[in-house]
Amino acid sequence: MTAETDGVSEPGRLMALSSVYELASAERLRALIEPASLYGGPQNLDLLRLDKVHAELSGNKVFKLLGFLKEFEASADARALLSFGGPYSNHLHALAALGCLTGIPVILVVRGYEHLPLTPTLQDCRRWGAEIVFADKKTYAQRYDPDWQGRLACQYQALTIPEGGQGIAGERGCAAIASVCSGYDQIWLATGTGTTALGIARVLSEQAFTGELVGVHALADQGALARSWQTAMPETIRWRLIDDAHGGGFARVSADLLALIAGWDQRGLALDPVYTAKLMWALQRETAEEEAEETAMQPRRLMVHSGGLQGRRGVKALA
Repeated sequence: MTAETDGVSEPGRLMALSSVYELASAERLRALIEPASLYGGPQNLDLLRLDKVHAELSGNKVFKLLGFLKEFEASADARALLSFGGPYSNHLHALAALGCLTGIPVILVVRGYEHLPLTPTLQDCRRWGAEIVFADKKTYAQRYDPDWQGRLACQYQALTIPEGGQGIAGERGCAAIASVCSGYDQIWLATGTGTTALGIARVLSEQAFTGELVGVHALADQGALARSWQTAMPETIRWRLIDDAHGGGFARVSADLLALIAGWDQRGLALDPVYTAKLMWALQRETAEEEAEETAMQPRRLMVHSGGLQGRRGVKALA
């Protein structure tokens, strides 16, 4: 897989698990930091290009999966990895690629119906050898039920991974991203479950990080994530959650958002419509307000580009 949106390449030869873990090394991550000025962005903004972490595995979803991969290796019973998601899920796409690259069997429980045409995302997953199990809305609603998860784990001899890769194991995998966050006044990233942000925050809290962690929420959840962070975030971390940049709800795409994406496409920086485009919209709004107020010293920011570019194929205007 590549960052291109007009197609997805076949995964290459099998990778050793040690090589997969090396993708999260500090050295590898440092090499993925680019100044936004390369794309006509502001001088005080750097981009962490997780979309470029690997030609076939990209984005923050991979980091979440690394935490579960360690649990899988330590398990005496699991022979496969199983998880849940929708028909355009970046999480399932990354899991299928990981399974293909490592030779680990993968089962995907997908919200949808078998008689419907496969989305491009699921076409990739099936081509890479993942087993797809469709679940109607009523059945899929059980995805958080530990009893149902247990039955699936037994049926498929699998380690079950929560939807989106959320949970403590996912946070542990994302903790590696914190290795390149020091020295910045603000770390900006898009949030869904909030797993990536929490993983970063737990490490930064141990490093006396004095900056601010800024999440741009992609969901209209009536403040649920913000309330959970009141207790989940380490006390020493200064954080802020921007809750008004989702554009009406998860995966909602407006004409203005498409125009923003097109503008950055022309500069050579691809954004996805669900997460990173809304992140960029919120960041641009804040920097514009600073400029209007003639702020003497703007903060040095790091924006985490969390990948998800394969999902552009689900938006007709971007496919």
